[in-house]
This record gives sequence, structure tokens and C-alpha cells, in this order.
Amino acid sequence: MVAKHSGVIGDTGRFERLLVPIDFSSAARAAFTLAIRLADWADSEVWLFHAAGPDENDEFLNHTGVPWGLSDVEGEVRAKLRGFVDALEPASGRRVRFDTVKSEDVVLAVVEACQRHAPSLIVLGVHPHARRSLRRSVAERIAHAVTCPALLVRGQPEPLVDADM
Repeated sequence: MVAKHSGVIGDTGRFERLLVPIDFSSAARAAFTLAIRLADWADSEVWLFHAAGPDENDEFLNHTGVPWGLSDVEGEVRAKLRGFVDALEPASGRRVRFDTVKSEDVVLAVVEACQRHAPSLIVLGVHPHARRSLRRSVAERIAHAVTCPALLVRGQPEPLVDADM
């Protein structure tokens, strides 16, 4: 029998709950795909998490007087997460749960999600270009900030489009 570590790993020694922060990139797709494979093997649940930050629409809507609240943002993100799941792993719906917040600090938002859900493992997608920088990537900062074990999964390089230049 495996001893519990902070109440996260059960008597089976397998992962009971996986948390996957999603930014809809190739890295997030790779992390989610691996998390589903682990969940199938360990009979686990997967929590997809997205921290929606402020964008141009927020400023525009503030000036129009249109009531656009947190529940609207969360509903839109949950629908996008469902589409993400359906596109990558359509049969995984029974294992997947969703959590969304609106936050300007992604690292802090993921740390708080870890506190809420007490995952056995957090599966983080790493952007392929992240090692070209002297600064830590967002995934590395999250891995250092959370108290649960973290698994970093490298995504595939994404082609540049005109909007990226």
C-alpha cells in the first residue's frame, strides 16, 4: 500500500485527479492528450482549467454599457473548452470537468485551482520556443509555484501566420 502524500495520491498509488491548464495552444493539446491517456490508465478524472485574462473586448464593452459579467466570460470559456475536448478526444467527456476563472495572473490562478481541486498531478503544456528565452516560461513558473507534482509536456511548433508577424 502506498502512503498518502498530502492526501493527493490514493491507496492505489495512481493519480486520482489530474489538472490541465489550457491556453488552446499545441502545448495544451499535447498536455490534454497525455492527461486523458493517464486518466484512462488510472481511472482518474481530468480537470481542464482556463484563466481568462482581460482583452480588447473588455475595454470595448465597458464603453458600450453592455452588461457582460463574469458568468458570461465563464460560459463562453466553458463552451470553448467543450469544443476543445470534442475535437481532440470526443469519447473522454465522462472523465473531464471544467473550471474557469477570470484573472490577470495565470500563475496565481493555477495555484488557486490546485488548492481548490487538490490534483494528484498537474499536466502542463510547454511551448516549443520556451527554451529560447532567458526567462522562465509560464509553465515553468507554474511548476515552481504549485505544491503538487507537475509533468511538463512539450507541444509541437505552430506555424507562424501573418497576424504573428
